[in-house]
Amino acid sequence: MPTFPCIPRVNRRPRGWHFWPLLLALPALLVSLAPAQAQLIYDTEYPQMGYGKNPPTDPYSRLMKALAAKGEKIPYQAGRNGYLEGLLQALGIDLSSQMLVFSKSSLKQRFISPQTPRSMFFTDEVYVTFVPGSRSLEVAAMDPVLGPVFFDVSQDIKAEVPFKQETDRCLRCHDTYSMTGGGVPRFMLSSVITASDGNIVSHELSDITDQSTPIEERWAGWYVTGMSGRQMHRGNFIVKDVSVLSKRPWVGEINLGSLDQFVDLAAYPRKTSDIVALLVLQHQVEVQNRLVRLNYESRKLLAASSKTKDEELQALVKPLLEAMFMMDEAPLGDAVLGNSGYQQWFEQRGPATSDGKSLRQFDLNTRTFRYRLSYLVYSDAVAALADRVRQLLFGDISAVLAGDTTLLDGKSLPAPERQAIHDILQATKPEVLAKK
Repeated sequence: MPTFPCIPRVNRRPRGWHFWPLLLALPALLVSLAPAQAQLIYDTEYPQMGYGKNPPTDPYSRLMKALAAKGEKIPYQAGRNGYLEGLLQALGIDLSSQMLVFSKSSLKQRFISPQTPRSMFFTDEVYVTFVPGSRSLEVAAMDPVLGPVFFDVSQDIKAEVPFKQETDRCLRCHDTYSMTGGGVPRFMLSSVITASDGNIVSHELSDITDQSTPIEERWAGWYVTGMSGRQMHRGNFIVKDVSVLSKRPWVGEINLGSLDQFVDLAAYPRKTSDIVALLVLQHQVEVQNRLVRLNYESRKLLAASSKTKDEELQALVKPLLEAMFMMDEAPLGDAVLGNSGYQQWFEQRGPATSDGKSLRQFDLNTRTFRYRLSYLVYSDAVAALADRVRQLLFGDISAVLAGDTTLLDGKSLPAPERQAIHDILQATKPEVLAKK
């Protein structure tokens, strides 16, 4: 079992992973909450968080609470995909964000294959997955304080409890240390070499990916549509004969506008698995995981001593700072272009300056974003950090934008890009730049 340092750079692609290399938002089975809560290791190691005790306040939970208060329900489409499209609409998740996973790396593996992939839809804070034939949807959401929380959504319209939080099986893998102690909840993305029946060829050939993972090593076990030019990747790579693994690089079909050669997508809301959405997802998951680690560890430190030094807290802030400035992002080998409309939908979500500059604008020639500071600086999870920690994070962001290279181990962004980011924050979130 791989080990990590005390303040890990979360999801740094451990090799030889012997637990399931599960994908994001994967398990959600109906279980009794009472015994699961009593066994949650977080309630012992991070009692100040209240993971198994406090009700979540993520967007999904707030939606369910609001609907219940009004006596309303999510629309149900019998004969199609049940609650899926109604739930996505209620959560503000655009169908263009659809991505398709065909590896059997989920607890719903009996339904998943290259012919019947699992679809995933997402926005900044919520992830929803759907597999044709499955009795439930899966939801994972980023709670501002608790971090990743997981839910099961029964596809039976007659179910007494159609929407239920899951706090047991999900966390056996969606935990930094697989519930062995010292871990925190996390989201996961993997690149999984997959056979023609959807089974994982070898766990030794599977990686948990992050922003530093070379593009040519990403997305095994996923379908990928859109253009990547000469940039290779492992999307659409299905192993029909293991002899192909004797020769590298392992690459799948690229520059696909359609997945018709692989699967009949009539049961899915869209026929795409957009490459731009996949790039955004990788960035978002890494930043969120580091946010969660920072929140848990800093609150534990602050609760233990009223004399905690800023230097101790800044050591916890640094991994998040690096991820938010995308310091280790693997470069694109060629220009990328999506084909689902996701790029346009994402960019329009703002906020933006009066002249249209936004942290959501894409580059897609040599890197993902035009301005390399994460749009998650606007997130509720950043706002929910302990006051001292949030002020340190904002102070460090401001210092980096002013040209300080010490906070990022000598790395920096070009001056024009730093100025543009400064202008965006000044117009859209000036508290980041405020003098403390």
